[in-house]
Amino acid sequence: MWKWSKAWEDWYRRVLPAYWIFLFLATHLPHPKLAGPGSDKRAHLLAFGMLAFLFWKFAESFHRPLTKRFVWIALPVLGVYAAADEYLQQFVKRDTNWPDLFANWAGIVIVLAALEFLRRRQAARASEA
Repeated sequence: MWKWSKAWEDWYRRVLPAYWIFLFLATHLPHPKLAGPGSDKRAHLLAFGMLAFLFWKFAESFHRPLTKRFVWIALPVLGVYAAADEYLQQFVKRDTNWPDLFANWAGIVIVLAALEFLRRRQAARASEA
């Protein structure tokens, strides 16, 4: 089984809080104008997908094997945060809207589903060996 180096463990443990703070600040500053149709939804999808990826890697960095229950812990934690983040935007003169929230949730679900698929595939290969 492949092992993380200590440097990567430390990196994920530092970058998740930093990214989470960055994401909060970025979603509560004046609304940037993004080029192209649908680019706002892609930005939401990618930003919250990255949050889900870093959340997963942060949890992996503690050397406890992640189980299928982890997805059911991560999904509501990140989903509630995404909803709260979208709700709070109305207090800083930004729009709170459902399509943005759905894009946030989609990014989280897609990344967590992909990582869970890879985790299960790796567990199946390890049990065959």
